[in-house]
Amino acid sequence: MNGEEIPISTVIVATVGLLYFGYEVERRRNRLRQVFNVFDRQESEVAAALELMVESGALRPYVPGE
Repeated sequence: MNGEEIPISTVIVATVGLLYFGYEVERRRNRLRQVFNVFDRQESEVAAALELMVESGALRPYVPGE
């Protein structure tokens, strides 16, 4: 046997650790997207169009109390 061989248990533990790390990162990314992504693509386009209408003067921005 060669003294430079890596034990299989070390490789398995490292692989499982990396897989868990990747899973945890993806899970947290999805959670943050659910919390902070309030507009989907279509709603974002509508919001952008409304902003342009306000800037051009076709619409007035909402002011509470008026």
